[in-house]
Amino acid sequence: MTQGAPLEGTVAQRIRQVRGSLAPGELRVVAALTDGYPTAGLVPIAQLAGEAKVSAPTALRLVSKLGFSGYGAFQEALRDEVQTRLFSPVTVYPTSDDSDPEQLGRSTGDSALADAAVLYTEGVRATVNNLSKDDLAAAVAALADTDRRVMLMGGRFTSVLAAQLHQYLRMLRPGVVLIPPGSADRMAAMTDVDDRTVAVLFDYRRYQQTTIEWGLRAAERGAQLVLVTDVYLSPLASQAASVLTTSHTGPGPFDSMAHGFVLTELLVSLVTKELGEPARSRLADFEEMQLTEERERRLPRKN
Repeated sequence: MTQGAPLEGTVAQRIRQVRGSLAPGELRVVAALTDGYPTAGLVPIAQLAGEAKVSAPTALRLVSKLGFSGYGAFQEALRDEVQTRLFSPVTVYPTSDDSDPEQLGRSTGDSALADAAVLYTEGVRATVNNLSKDDLAAAVAALADTDRRVMLMGGRFTSVLAAQLHQYLRMLRPGVVLIPPGSADRMAAMTDVDDRTVAVLFDYRRYQQTTIEWGLRAAERGAQLVLVTDVYLSPLASQAASVLTTSHTGPGPFDSMAHGFVLTELLVSLVTKELGEPARSRLADFEEMQLTEERERRLPRKN
C-alpha cells in the first residue's frame, strides 16, 4: 500500500491493513501504540517516538501511512475511539421524544425490518472484510492442534459466544474446556494453563476486567491467546497471538453479537476442514450416541 493512501476504519483497523508494508522502525511505533491502545497515541509525538526508540519523523511517517493528514488528526481519531469505548446502551436508549407518533407504527413495521437488514448486512460484510487472514489462519491452526488443550471464556454477555464455540469444537476434537463465569471456576482453570494451552477469549466493549486479568495471567503462564473482540480492541490485544475483530452494528440499543456468532461459525467450519477425517469419525460417534439415546427414550417403560 502506498504512503498516504486513503484508509477507513479505526486506527487499529488501519494498522492491520498496512502492517505488511511497514518498515522496522514503523513496526516499533505500532508495537508502542498497541501496548496501550488507544491511549498510547494521545501523548506528544516525541514521547511516542521515544517509547518506540525511533525518531519523530519515523512516527510521523507511520501516521501518514495510516491515512491521516497529521499527528493532530491521528490523535483526534484516537480520542473519538476512547469515547466510543465508553459506550453505554443507556445513552442511546430510545425515548418517547425520539418517536413521531404518526410514524411509530411504521417504524416498528417494514421500515424497522429494512433498517435492520441494512445494519446486519453491513456488519457481516465489515466483519469478513476486516478479518486478518494471517491471524485467522493462526487461530485455526491452534484450534486444530489436538496436542494442545483449548480453553474458552467470555464475559457477562459474550459467554454465549464462548459456549457456542465450545459446543461445536468438543464434538470435533478432545481437550476443549469451557470456563464458567464464577471466580472459583476461573481460578481452577488457571491451574491447568501452560505453554500447551490455547485460550480463546471473547471481550467486547465495555471490556470486562476479570476477563482481561485472566487472559494476562494465562499469557504469563505461556498460553497462546486467541482474542475475539470489537474493532476498538480489548486491552488484551497486545498480548494475543491472534486478534479476530467483528462488527457490533445492529438496531441497538445494545451492541449486536450477531457478527460474533458469524465468526464462531466460520471458525468451526475452518477447523473442521483442518482436522479432516479424525474429526469426521469423532462426529459420527457423537451422532450415533445421540441417536441411540433418543431411541432409548422413545421405548416404553417397563413397570
